[in-house]
Amino acid sequence: MNDFIDDKIRLSLYYKIREAAITVEKQLGPYLIEKFYEKALIFELQSRGINVESQVEIPTFYKEQPLGLNLIADLVVEDKVIIELKATPRIEKAHIRQILTYMKLMRKHYGLILNFGVSYMTQYGIKSFILSDFDEIVNSNVNTEDNIGLIAFS
Repeated sequence: MNDFIDDKIRLSLYYKIREAAITVEKQLGPYLIEKFYEKALIFELQSRGINVESQVEIPTFYKEQPLGLNLIADLVVEDKVIIELKATPRIEKAHIRQILTYMKLMRKHYGLILNFGVSYMTQYGIKSFILSDFDEIVNSNVNTEDNIGLIAFS
């Protein structure tokens, strides 16, 4: 089980990721497909000395049996933060459900949605999620739509 990220580390990572995303946004602009932003963001994060994995497979199970199908998280930063990249006019509820599901399955406390499909990323394109009652959520059958134990902020 991963340790919960303390606020100092979480905020430090948040600001580093945010800075890198803003740099990418300024260089590429909005409205490209996600893969462009993914490659550029990986470059920006690595150039800042931040460890990042891309296209991380998330195994899925049914009644403790592997399904042989995997979900894919766009990025995992420092083995602590899941990042989902979007290039859409707005962040939808389905995107939020997606990141929450990934956080639960990967047992990560912290996730970000970075949406490059908006005019101003800092105002409309960054959503941050923390699972506050993490152990209870992960070890239960809580539906991620219920948002129990979820703290979300922009």
